[in-house]
Amino acid sequence: MQRICSSASERRGMDTSSQSFELAELKQAFHMLTSVSKKMELSYERLKGQAEELKQELYEKNAKLVFSLREQERLEGFLEGILQNLPVGILVTDEAGKIRLANQKASDILERTERDLLGAGYADFEILGEVPLKPGASLEKRKGRTVYSCSVSSLSGSGTGDRGWVILIEDVTEIGRWKALAERQKRLSSMGEMGARIAHEIRNPLGSMELNAAMLLEELEGNPALYALAGRLASGVRTVTQTLSNLLNFAKGTDPRWERLEIPRLVGEALDFTGPLLREHQVRVQQDYAEQACSVLGDRILLRQALLNLIVNAVEGMEPGGCLRIGTVKQEETTGVWRGSPVMKVFVQDSGNGIPEGELDRIFDPFFTTKSQGTGLGLAIVNNIVESHGGIVEVESRVGTGSCFVMSLPCQQEESYDGYAAHPCGG
Repeated sequence: MQRICSSASERRGMDTSSQSFELAELKQAFHMLTSVSKKMELSYERLKGQAEELKQELYEKNAKLVFSLREQERLEGFLEGILQNLPVGILVTDEAGKIRLANQKASDILERTERDLLGAGYADFEILGEVPLKPGASLEKRKGRTVYSCSVSSLSGSGTGDRGWVILIEDVTEIGRWKALAERQKRLSSMGEMGARIAHEIRNPLGSMELNAAMLLEELEGNPALYALAGRLASGVRTVTQTLSNLLNFAKGTDPRWERLEIPRLVGEALDFTGPLLREHQVRVQQDYAEQACSVLGDRILLRQALLNLIVNAVEGMEPGGCLRIGTVKQEETTGVWRGSPVMKVFVQDSGNGIPEGELDRIFDPFFTTKSQGTGLGLAIVNNIVESHGGIVEVESRVGTGSCFVMSLPCQQEESYDGYAAHPCGG
């Protein structure tokens, strides 16, 4: 019995010890779980903080990306606006010459919509057909009355990786016009200086000849035959003297005496002076003036002389019964030295035979004339007078339909105009 009790007591002791051990292990495990939980909680907080930082960083980068995209779109729109509003036509082609991009000016010049241009070959267009696709290539082509300069540059150096060509199409009509005027002025200046030297050398002996011819006429009054010969001699001397005077006036230029002039009144005075000539040739005169005030600052005598020369030149270039049209228009220039300024254009238009194109560049040269008895100084003097007023004189002419001379004079006042157009004379 005692042994049994002792065994039972041992078993209870062992159970108690086992329970204590298990309890200790359980406490240890609980402590470990608590420690791990705290570590996990700390890790979670750190991860949460990092996630917030990444979220904020992503938000900022996303905002920067959106701003960058918007800025790029704005820049692209800005550059597109510049491209479309450039006064020069721009075509971008691939290496084979197929058009990939065209601005509005190119569409206007080539008279095609942008949609029609895309994919078309550049050589399909008349003004571009002879332009070679090589760097630095350049060619001027005329289309009607307009002259275009077409130049080529390579796209390979653009940094985009694309290869192709950029073709520029520029209207150089106005540049050519002013270049021709400058060349004409240089030529006239040289010829004027030479003519002045010659005139001075001739004028002194010519004065003696004129005096002797007058004395000879007095001596031969009683001999009709010899008197007639001397009269022709004196007339010839006077003609040469007048020619020399015109030449000297051309060479020394003019110094205008400024006053406000009404163009219609000035034209009326010129028509009065040429009335006998107009009636002799049965010329019909039409006058057509701008609705705005037709006044300019100028020298009455000089501008009237210019009008007289143009009217006489027109009458001599027409058959009897022709039509002479004189008038004015006002224009606010959009190009050249008068850009943005009002200009008075005074035109004298005839219905004569016109001037061959090959002679148009020379008609303002001294001594150039197509008339059998002309001196060739009339239009040169007109050119000098107009230039002394800060203006230019130009001519448009077609063989068989007549010529139109236009004197462009600065108005010195702000007024607009409708535009100039040459119209044939009617009834």
